[in-house]
Amino acid sequence: MRKTLTILTLLSSVLAAKSQNIGININGTAPNASALLDIDGTGLPANGQRGLLIPRVALTATNAAAPVTTPATSLLVYNTATAGVVPNNVTPGFYYWGGAAWIRFGTGPTAWTTLGNAGTVAATNFLGTTDNVDFVLRTNNVERLRALGANGRIGIGTTAPTSLLEVNSGAGDAVFGHSTNVGGYLGRETNISFGTPLQTIQGAGLYANNPAAGYTSMYTQSTGAATVAASVNFSDVWIASYNYVQNGLAGFNPSASYSQLNVTNPALGGVQAAFRSYSDRGTAAGNPGFTVGEQATANAQNQDAFAVVGSAFSNSLTRAGGYFESYDYGGLANAYAYVGTAVTGVLRKITGTNAVSEIVPTAKHGRIMLTCPESPEYWYQDYGTVQLVNGHAHVDLDPILADIIMVNDEYPVRVFCTPVDMLAFNGVAQMNRTATGFDLVELNGGTHSGTLDYQLVVKPKTGFGEGRFPQAPGPAWLKKDLEPASARAANQPDPSKVFYWPSDHEVYGYDVDKVTPVGASVAAGPNAGKMKVAEGVIMDHYPAERP
Repeated sequence: MRKTLTILTLLSSVLAAKSQNIGININGTAPNASALLDIDGTGLPANGQRGLLIPRVALTATNAAAPVTTPATSLLVYNTATAGVVPNNVTPGFYYWGGAAWIRFGTGPTAWTTLGNAGTVAATNFLGTTDNVDFVLRTNNVERLRALGANGRIGIGTTAPTSLLEVNSGAGDAVFGHSTNVGGYLGRETNISFGTPLQTIQGAGLYANNPAAGYTSMYTQSTGAATVAASVNFSDVWIASYNYVQNGLAGFNPSASYSQLNVTNPALGGVQAAFRSYSDRGTAAGNPGFTVGEQATANAQNQDAFAVVGSAFSNSLTRAGGYFESYDYGGLANAYAYVGTAVTGVLRKITGTNAVSEIVPTAKHGRIMLTCPESPEYWYQDYGTVQLVNGHAHVDLDPILADIIMVNDEYPVRVFCTPVDMLAFNGVAQMNRTATGFDLVELNGGTHSGTLDYQLVVKPKTGFGEGRFPQAPGPAWLKKDLEPASARAANQPDPSKVFYWPSDHEVYGYDVDKVTPVGASVAAGPNAGKMKVAEGVIMDHYPAERP
């Protein structure tokens, strides 16, 4: 009791003598001039060191002063309670009164430190704001990222993002994503070069790179209830999609573009097209250009070249390697043609409306058109010259012609003769007809000698059994079961009773799989329509990855 009174007496003396600041110590050291209260315990023994005990209270919320009455701004307390509701909840720790609410000191497990935190709760602890003010991150005192308080949009390199995430890198690359084997950029500002001859573009909105086997640079997908294409390309200045394959050293023959459509629904009607193109030009009169739905070019200086190759494989009686049609703009005055076709079992190289014609560019008569003769059924024609001696001549058919035609009582060799420089000639009769030749005998016992020109009309084996005026196909989009009855011809050939030559590989005995180039579609045989991806390897489709 006496010691306490002594200390109080000393304090009273100090307070009276030095009203600017106060020092509490045992060695009489003057208080620091910058402090109103300087407590120094360094003079105490090791087992006598003590601290300053701040008043302990049980706060109820940061926005409630209680249990302190009218706290002064900067009043410091130690809260002992866990109370309140986020964001005004309190937990044990130091708080000071900020004038309108209790503010927790930035120490302990709930403060974000440069060495990391432990014991945080995701639903409670966060880095950010509790009001409608933008959140900003800086380095070197320069803003790098901003999260808008109004809508949560995040901007990197911009203070006013217009989407949930916006990155503006100025003249540099915007976003780079990378995994072990693939990488890509959103907003590529670096020149990109490719191809031979070398082509260079200044950058790309999206750039993906794949240097490793088994990975793709880009993949898009639409599934389930999706109603929009998996990939949409749009441009109002240049090509919307550009594919370039550099294949100088590859052992495989890839395509610059490949499309595959798999349809397993047997009830699905309409047209299933693996590739579809559409070219639309305005309706104003006087357009100087050409509207082309699809254009293909095969540029090969020293090898065979085909701009377009079409193949069709089906057990249906209607199939064609190609189909072409044209109409006036009103959808009338049409012409259509099938190429490499089988329609109602009738095989043809070309079947279509209107005539087959040749164009001859003459210097004196202009560019003229010649038209092929047509007939109700298929015939071969041949021409020749024979010498008539004493009213008799014999003609042997060309052995090749004789091998590919039908000769019988119904389809004999028909002969039309014209005498040359024999004004009194009586005409001739065809005698002794065989499958390989015939005799010509002058009528009325004539014995003229001279030259006869003749024309032969014979029945081919090809298509034998089709008959006259066989059923013709309508436009490709008109299915057979929808054709009007008035389009039905009287002659409906039975394919099983029509003769056609065997396929080329059957006649000459070569293996279609072996002669098909790697990367091409097998044209015939048991693997017809499949893809040859390597020597001895046939697949049902073109592989996504090079074998």
